Amino acid sequence: MSLTFTDIFCGAGGSSIGLTAAGLQLRLAANHWQRAIETHSANFRDAEHLCADVNNYDMRRLPSTDVLWASPICTEASPAGGRPSRTCTVPGQGDLLEAFGPISRKGFERTRATFWDVIRATEVHRYRVVLVENVPDVARWELFDHWVAGMLLLGYRVQYVSVSSAHIGDQRNLHAPQWRDRLYLVFTRTGIELPDVDPHPVAWCQTCSVDVHAVQAWKKPDRRRIGKYRQQYVYVCPNAVCRNSVVEPYVLPAAAAIDWSDLGRRIGDRAEPLADNTMTRIRAGLSMFADRHVLLTVNHAGHDGRAHPADAAPLPAQTKRIGNGIISPPMLVPAGGTWNNTASAVTAPMRTRTAREAEALLTPEPFIAVLRKHGTAHSIDQPLRTIAAGGHHHALVVPYRRGNKPTTTGDPLRTMSTRDSGALVQPAVAVEDCRFRMLKPREQLRAQRFPDTYQVLGNVGEQTMQAGNAVSANVAQWLGQQVTTALDQ
Repeated sequence: MSLTFTDIFCGAGGSSIGLTAAGLQLRLAANHWQRAIETHSANFRDAEHLCADVNNYDMRRLPSTDVLWASPICTEASPAGGRPSRTCTVPGQGDLLEAFGPISRKGFERTRATFWDVIRATEVHRYRVVLVENVPDVARWELFDHWVAGMLLLGYRVQYVSVSSAHIGDQRNLHAPQWRDRLYLVFTRTGIELPDVDPHPVAWCQTCSVDVHAVQAWKKPDRRRIGKYRQQYVYVCPNAVCRNSVVEPYVLPAAAAIDWSDLGRRIGDRAEPLADNTMTRIRAGLSMFADRHVLLTVNHAGHDGRAHPADAAPLPAQTKRIGNGIISPPMLVPAGGTWNNTASAVTAPMRTRTAREAEALLTPEPFIAVLRKHGTAHSIDQPLRTIAAGGHHHALVVPYRRGNKPTTTGDPLRTMSTRDSGALVQPAVAVEDCRFRMLKPREQLRAQRFPDTYQVLGNVGEQTMQAGNAVSANVAQWLGQQVTTALDQ
């Protein structure tokens, strides 16, 4: 018989997706917001659903299950976060409610219930394991340690798990392409074996020249191990031979979540200009990423296949086969808000998704240059000119040694010498020629590792909020797998 679980702050269903993928059976999902319950029930038809403010609910009416998942409190309703936010605006870009559809005030002001409801439910049902998810900063709440002590008095042991969603995953549980630092508290009833919930993401150790299962190394000793990646902890190689070198775990890039069939509108063609702050951020992003070409080997046996900046290392051995690609990545640009002010490359995970999305996809407009007499450049959305046998549609490789002539990228590279002798020419990118659009709800959901087949109901604003408030499904699945292993034993 499958282990069962209750999800009392289910939201759109990220935690339920993960736990069911780990083999647990959902008995009941609860949330105060009707739209979230409509979404959840559309995907988990066999489970019971409750739309109620759990603060005022008699916990004896909940089913008794093996596991309880709870995601209490968020930035709108946290005792550590001050007064609830009353608005949902994107400065300089208009009001999100007006742009993407109205969201009920109840959905904003009471997105989660409080921690005390976890104790009330646990006191009645004495779950075998209780999983609680929240932001690491909640540990600053002055009553946090007292709340943990309350769970210990009920007969539980606690494990603190601080991890980013970007670092959890394997071949059967794909990573989330998003930086999302969260604190997970695993309460196991006394007498039950503790699950192994120490994260060990796969990383490449440069010194050992091998993939390793990295371990967390905390900058300051803390028995609770609560913090954020790079700020309070890093990952190191477990091998002593390299003296536990700091390593960088593999991650899934933001590009994996983006719908590349829609690049947005050309900025210069917009009827309503973008806000000045957004334009400033775009220019700053272009200065960082638009000229950052990347080389990728795609067909050479024995090569690790890693991408690397074109200006950071020599070309690999050249063969008669076309085996290297050059990439100039698009970027994600903040289009409002205050906490997110810089652009980021799509080759890295997305920033933390929020209920108030204000990030856009920016793509430099590609074009084709005709390199014959009287030839001109034209956009790729226009029909391709007649192709001649000579192949005149290329970019340029320009030599900067005396006596050499420019060649196209369609010709083989000249013999590589010990001195740099060639450069790739790329024209400067004008902001007006870039394409721009806001990220879609489905892209936000992919960043939380929701499958594309998952139905999320409501207007664009409501879908965005559900995605931003969701639990990353890959982390819930990992925790569910570890808990299941411990309970089976």
